[in-house]
Amino acid sequence: MTDRDWRLMGQHTWLAGRDLRWRDWTPYRAGWDHDHCAFCHAEFAAAQTDHVDFTAGYVTDEDNYTWICKPCFEDFKVEFQWNVVSNSTDA
Repeated sequence: MTDRDWRLMGQHTWLAGRDLRWRDWTPYRAGWDHDHCAFCHAEFAAAQTDHVDFTAGYVTDEDNYTWICKPCFEDFKVEFQWNVVSNSTDA
């Protein structure tokens, strides 16, 4: 990826070096019905529908707030130096 990638909008200031965890999407708080990828704005929700792109993805580990889709994670993982934390059920 280059600095000219349309998905880069200053995320380095708050996402570089963060711990991420792969998980099924869950609402951040009551009444929350979806989230968007911090890069491409793809939609995350609990159930796949015609407008929902993903039902799981990478999320910031300490607050479960910021979501990143797998394609964007793959494109930016080296540049952002994320640390993927294992789920407690991982072998």
